[in-house]
Parts: sequence; C-alpha cells; structure tokens
Amino acid sequence: MSKKKNKEIPQAEKDYYKLNTDAVNRLATANAENARKVSDKEIEKYKSSKLGSIPVWVKALFIKFWFAGAVCFFFYWGLAMYLNSWLDQMFVFGVGLGIVTDLLTSNILKFISSSDKEYYPYMMFKSGKYWTFVANILYAFILLYLTYSIYNLLHLDVEPILFGIIYTALDMLFIKAKDWIVTKFNLRRRPE
Repeated sequence: MSKKKNKEIPQAEKDYYKLNTDAVNRLATANAENARKVSDKEIEKYKSSKLGSIPVWVKALFIKFWFAGAVCFFFYWGLAMYLNSWLDQMFVFGVGLGIVTDLLTSNILKFISSSDKEYYPYMMFKSGKYWTFVANILYAFILLYLTYSIYNLLHLDVEPILFGIIYTALDMLFIKAKDWIVTKFNLRRRPE
C-alpha cells in the first residue's frame, strides 16, 4: 500500500470558509443614517423586469379576459353534461363569474397594484366590502346576459376565448360608463 503524501493546503483555500463578521455586522446594523447612498440609476437596474415593461392596461385586460375564459371553460363547458336545464347552467355560470371576479380577479388586480392604485380603474367595485360579493354576482349576470345576446346575434357557439374577449369588452364599457357618470355627477355638485 502506498502512503498518501500530505499536501500543503494553500492559504486561499483555508480562508475560503472564514466568516466575514464585519460585513455581517454592517448589514445587520444598517439603517437610514449609516447606509451608503445609491443612485436612482442603480436602483432602476434592479427594478426593471420584462413584466414591468408591459403596460398596465394590457396586464389588467389580460387578467380579466383570462379569468372570464377560464370560468367559461370550467363552468359552461365542464358542467354542460351535468346540468340538464339551460337556465340552471346559466345560473351556475353567472354565479361562478361573479364569485371569481370578486375573489380572484379583483384581489389579483389589487395585489399587483402599487400605492398609486394603477389597476383600480379596471375594476367595477373597488372597495372590497362584503356587499361587493353580491354586487359582483349581479353584475356578472348582466354581463353574461349581454355576452350571450351577442353570441345569439352572431349565430356562434360559446367558446372560452371569444367569450373572454366579449365579456371583458362589455365589462370595460360598463366601467367607462360608470366613471363618466361619476365624473359628470361630481362636476355638477361643485360650486362654480
């Protein structure tokens, strides 16, 4: 058997696992007074992302479109063979649209909003109170009726992608109409 030679370990390898306690202490005791100043240009390097470059309106409309299409896929197509009555199917579909809007779509838009609330103009009910749950379900029934009427006018079968597009377009039309009415109402109340 051969004897292994004891090799000399370089100093760089010995120091590799040494803990730099000064850096750890500096990081742990950092606050506004002793932190070094960082330029806005350097901060922007870390803030930018590919999703950050997409305009707000594109992200908001995509989220609304996607959830409307998903509800159509799961509730309209998925439950069609289990619900015998067309009226029952539309009732479940409308309730599903309202619940998904209140619990998922609105909350995601609120979550990704910054302190500027840039996604709030894309929501019909912004408050998040308990009454908005019922209001979103009733509002979904109105949008569902209008969307289904457009399908009947075009003599098309309901499918998720076009349903999401029409439903979102009608939703945004109603939101813009509501905003216009609120603006006009507030203008009348101001003393001139």
